[in-house]
Amino acid sequence: MKKIKNIIKTICLSSLILGATSCDDFLTVVPEDKLVLENYYTSEDAVNANTASLYSGFVWQDFSMNFMWMAGDELAGDLFYTYDQEGQFYYMTFQNGNTYLTQGWNGLFRVISYCNNIINGMPDAARSNGVSESVINRALGEARCIRGIAYYLLTEYWQDVPIITNNNIPSDQVIRHKQASVYEFARQDLEFARNNLPAKAFQAGRCSKYTATGMLAKLHLTMASHLSDASSSENFTKAKSYAAEVINESGLKLYDDLSTMFYPTGNNKDESLFAIQCTNDGYGYGNPRNVSLSRNALITLGSSWGAGKGPTLSLQEAFDARDLRRYYTYMRNDDAYSNLGGGGYTYKNFSEDETTEAANEMLAHVRKYVIGANADCDGLAGVSNQDAANNLYILRLADVYLCYVEACIGSGTSTADALALDVYKQVRARAGFTADVSSVTYDELIKERRVEFAFESINFFDIKRMGYRDMSKALAYLNGMERHRHYITNGSYTWQERNAAGAYHTGFTSVDPADDPTGKGSIFYLNKNASVITITEKNLVLPVPAETITKTPSITQEPVDYPF
Repeated sequence: MKKIKNIIKTICLSSLILGATSCDDFLTVVPEDKLVLENYYTSEDAVNANTASLYSGFVWQDFSMNFMWMAGDELAGDLFYTYDQEGQFYYMTFQNGNTYLTQGWNGLFRVISYCNNIINGMPDAARSNGVSESVINRALGEARCIRGIAYYLLTEYWQDVPIITNNNIPSDQVIRHKQASVYEFARQDLEFARNNLPAKAFQAGRCSKYTATGMLAKLHLTMASHLSDASSSENFTKAKSYAAEVINESGLKLYDDLSTMFYPTGNNKDESLFAIQCTNDGYGYGNPRNVSLSRNALITLGSSWGAGKGPTLSLQEAFDARDLRRYYTYMRNDDAYSNLGGGGYTYKNFSEDETTEAANEMLAHVRKYVIGANADCDGLAGVSNQDAANNLYILRLADVYLCYVEACIGSGTSTADALALDVYKQVRARAGFTADVSSVTYDELIKERRVEFAFESINFFDIKRMGYRDMSKALAYLNGMERHRHYITNGSYTWQERNAAGAYHTGFTSVDPADDPTGKGSIFYLNKNASVITITEKNLVLPVPAETITKTPSITQEPVDYPF
């Protein structure tokens, strides 16, 4: 049987026959011509080939290339970056004309449009060619599972969004639907998928019953977090039940090697419930993060744009000094890696010439998803075309484990549920913590989720759930990060001193030269004049892109309930 990545490569390189449109469009309008469909869905292999496209980096690129990490990691206060429109997500100053905001919106609707093509056009055409009902329903399950995931992402970023099931809808009929309707639409898609997908994906990387069940757990947890909703308690119970089903019945286990979890070697292992399938086939097909997040060319031996990016000081402070994940999440002074830089790279704040490498304002750089040069990852680094072949996780097993813990906590403050403690300890054990725990508080869980999923672009959704529970708590959490804090390099020290042991955040005392009687100050010191970044409730719902309003002005109308 062909692997899904081989199928994706074949489909993408020959153009996606049922999805060739401009990715600049808000709605991907594709004529669903009966004759074309009947000539295409001629066999099980043909059906499988088209559903394979739904997983591809090519289809997800407008969402995953930039918006995913800008909104998921910068908004969450995990990733420091201040340049131009990208930095607006860090400063919370984006408006509806932001290019990347538009890309994210268009990108998710692009995924939905591909799903709609299969849902609407495939069954009758495949049936007329003798394709079995089991294959048709499995394909529908894949398309509806992925559409449900896309709508979950859309409504958590934009709240009230259009539910589109017909790609050929006239632009003057595009209206927004209330978030509760979007939740229900996603729930119905995921329930269908859960009932029609196999327990074990028929090809590695495809959706299974447990992909849908895990997403249902997360969806119901999100719905339950609206504590004022009359169904909140019921949704916590459902979230707990779905997560427990994945834990107890799937047979899946956590991946045990942190060093390769975000390398191509880790693709589609048990832990991966849904991931964008990235291939080394050119710009837009693969994972761009090896280039966009890596510090410099010494790491990739090629392109690199991550010099100004780094883990925020508050994220660094969230990691326990004993946490094994820290080393694989971000790099700091004296960290040495054998699988970066073409066979070896040691992170230093400054190079001897003080120009090849220099400290950023966080005194650390991103490690997760950075896989180095071709020699470090079997030739799949993608340093020329931003097309590394390490998948991008959307849902992994550890997320479902911790969703179970959160569902057990419910509207309360802690849980001592036996299964919750067990899965919580499993996640912690992989990070090097073996101490027993007798309960888990909500605040402990949020901290654990933050360090476990740092730079995976999902921590913003945790903050959204916190806001649904208690907006004042969520805003205090965000503003307590003090994301305006950053370091200044003291030029009176030599490069050797700036690379001294402990010369990284929390490793030294920070004294401004102006506050030091000697006038020298610390090697690095905090900028006292940085403008405070204050986050408000309105920052947590993204604005509908200006381009979309121009194309579909009806979208400015008040959102309505969807007519199920």
